[in-house]
Amino acid sequence: MTKFNYTFFLLLLISANSFSQEFQYLISERYYNYSDNVRPSAYGEWYTFRQGPMLEEAVNRSLKSGVKKCVPGSDSDYIFSLEPNIFYNYQMDILYGQLKVKIFGPRNVLKDSVTIEIEHQTRIHQKANYYINKIYDELIKKLDTEILSKLPKDNLKINGDFCTTIELSRPQKKIDPNYKAPIQA
Repeated sequence: MTKFNYTFFLLLLISANSFSQEFQYLISERYYNYSDNVRPSAYGEWYTFRQGPMLEEAVNRSLKSGVKKCVPGSDSDYIFSLEPNIFYNYQMDILYGQLKVKIFGPRNVLKDSVTIEIEHQTRIHQKANYYINKIYDELIKKLDTEILSKLPKDNLKINGDFCTTIELSRPQKKIDPNYKAPIQA
């Protein structure tokens, strides 16, 4: 009888995993290395934050299981690239959140490119960190319900090595070391 229970449990586990999809996400290094600013009022101090760690926490907190950070050598059904943008209009007290998502499927093909937008009317004076995290959570939940849950199940996989290709394909600014700024009169 116990052998039957173990076999049944193993088959149940395998069948549950076969219906779930695995995703890998990629957040560009730019969002980890450089800061972004939001000004709460015309005369207020700038609030400086890094979008990469905040967005990564939101992904880990808000998305269901089967989502992991892009790792070379790891296979998944889809890879999605995230590019966040936050803007606060202090005259209207509106916080805008935008998330550009590129979804790559098997054979390293761009399946879809989507922009998700959310706005909240709020004052961010003392709780800027709280409201920015709240915007990220809502953007990720909207990404999950509207896009990721509707992707077709495919038997082919995409390798995490493709993430380095996505990262390197972004245009790099080339600064000429011999450039001299023009003299202003």
